Order: sequence, then C-alpha cells, then structure tokens
Amino acid sequence: MRRFGFKLYSTDLVKTPNLIKECAEFASSVSDSFIELMIVPDSSMADLKKIKEQIGHLEVRIHAPHDGMGFDTGNKELVKQNQRLLGGAQKAADLFCSKTIVVHPGCGHGQRYIDETVRQFKLFDDARIIVENVPYMDNGVLPMHGSTAEEIAYIMQECGCGFCFDFSHAICSAITLKMDIDEQLKGLFALKPTVYHICDGYIDKDVDLHLHLNTGSFPLAHLLNDFTAKDAYITIETGVGKVPHADLKIKDYQYLKSIEKI
Repeated sequence: MRRFGFKLYSTDLVKTPNLIKECAEFASSVSDSFIELMIVPDSSMADLKKIKEQIGHLEVRIHAPHDGMGFDTGNKELVKQNQRLLGGAQKAADLFCSKTIVVHPGCGHGQRYIDETVRQFKLFDDARIIVENVPYMDNGVLPMHGSTAEEIAYIMQECGCGFCFDFSHAICSAITLKMDIDEQLKGLFALKPTVYHICDGYIDKDVDLHLHLNTGSFPLAHLLNDFTAKDAYITIETGVGKVPHADLKIKDYQYLKSIEKI
C-alpha cells in the first residue's frame, strides 16, 4: 500500500497553528497517510513536543534543513554548522521515532563538491539518512550536485544511504541539462527510492514551483503509477508560503487517490 504524507514545518505551530491539527485529524481518519516534518533550524524541543501531542500516533518522517536554511554539505567550511543543523533533525527523528531523515546534497557542481558531501554524510554516521535528488540550479542562482541518477548513485554507493526521489527536482534538472525527462525519471527510479516527493509544475520550465496537484502540467498519473513502488511513502509537497488550513492539501491527497492504480 502506498502511503501519502502531508509536508509540514516545525514553525507551523506558531505561523499557522490550525494547519498541523487539521492535517493530523484528516490523516488519522484514513489508513494510508503520514506526516513529513521539515525541521527548521533552532526549533525548540518544547515546540516539537507540542507538535507530537497534536500529531498523536501518526507516523512521522523527518526532513533536515536544506541550503536555503544554511545547510550545505558541498562546503567544507560549513562542517560544524551542518552538524549542528543536522543534529536538530536527528533529535527530532529520535523524538518522533522516524525511520528516515531526508537530506539534500550540497551546492557546487563537480566531483570535488560531491566528494565533500560524501565525506560529510559519512561524518554524520546516521543510517536513517536518505539523500534527495535536487535541481541542477537552486532557483537559478547556485549550481548543485545530486541532480542526476549518476550523481545520486555515487553518493548512495559511497555512503550506504537510501534515496528520496523528488519528481519536480528531477524534471527541473532534466530541462536545465537538456536531458530526456523520461530517461531521467527511469534512471532515478532504478535506484529503488523508498520516499518520494510530489507536487505539480510546468513540464517545460526548470523552476520548482510546488503547485497544488492538477493545477500545472506535470504528468501526475504517469509519475505516480509508473515511477513509485507499491509500498512507497509519497510526500505531497504543495503550497508556497503560509498555508493556514489543510483544505487544499486534503484535496491534493484526494486527487492522488483518484488517479492511483492499485
């Protein structure tokens, strides 16, 4: 059975106090839902415990901070900062008994940057870490590694970590690198991901937009039915900025269920 997760942030407790409660209530009413919680830097353990109370017995998966939050494993000067930021995610994973911690590879495109990410992943020494593929460009500003199947496979092989397959990132990097999109998807799917991220976007643009499902032009039925395992954890990464209520996220869940082939 595929499981469909709502992406929440540790700061939602303050910024959008109704969102966590509403997502948790809906997820508790179905048998195939979970929560993926992004740990924003410096989130307090007290706040995380309050979130845990609201979520109750739902399964939670953890997402570590990324480059937009100061986490960059491609930069050897940021080792201590990266360890501190990942440490917050590890403590959250302990609290929520998460089986996985999604971690982005770093900035800098080229072998020396990939090798630095490998070195730092080994320093983290946490079997829960799974690496996520990323766009080639971060909002058109910074080149990144981990944007192709070959680069992700290298990191996995060197570190022994699992894989989180982000469809929007894969499509964006394929467009930037002038790759065939389906070949990119096939290459990443062959790495046997256990966690997936899905949103909508435009199939001819290399911008990661996190559109709500069925509002863009991504081939969502093709992505879901041809490129996810039957027992996959699929996080719905939709909505930009403050999302005060869960109604659109629930609609995204219902859309996936309507196009899913069992």
